Amino acid sequence: MKLIKLAILSFIFLFLIVLGISLFIPSHIRISRAVNIKSPVDSLMNQINDMNKWKEWYPGFDTMRIEPLALKDGRVVSAQLSSTRISITDSKPGEVKAEFKSDDKNPVISGWEAKSYNSSDSLTLQWYLDFKLKWYPWEKFFSLAYDKMYGTPMEGGLQNLKKNVEQ
Repeated sequence: MKLIKLAILSFIFLFLIVLGISLFIPSHIRISRAVNIKSPVDSLMNQINDMNKWKEWYPGFDTMRIEPLALKDGRVVSAQLSSTRISITDSKPGEVKAEFKSDDKNPVISGWEAKSYNSSDSLTLQWYLDFKLKWYPWEKFFSLAYDKMYGTPMEGGLQNLKKNVEQ
């Protein structure tokens, strides 16, 4: 009986320690990558504003089956990708935001911002992913690997986009 009581108390104590440490990990994570592109902002944002064109540059979209759900001015602005619904939620000159929503998970916001500077002949395109995490310790500890998981494919996607737009 003492051994069982010790095991239960040890488990509770260990869980509280892990929970306490996880409270120091932020609930909002942003992963961001940027690239300089020699292109007019309109032709760059046309590649991002239409999900049909994502197959040409977005990592993994060339092999996935996307079901368009909504069109706007001939562009696909909402689509279903297996269990994930993707919607372009905001589109302004030089800025696009998309929401990736899967089941009962918090949505992931993907955003692209193109900035030009007077002293430069190119645009700086920043691509970011915003994650809002729940309080669960395993979710917060797992988020420490997000930069490695998403950063490298984002860099590849930006290089593909740069190659497509600069041609």
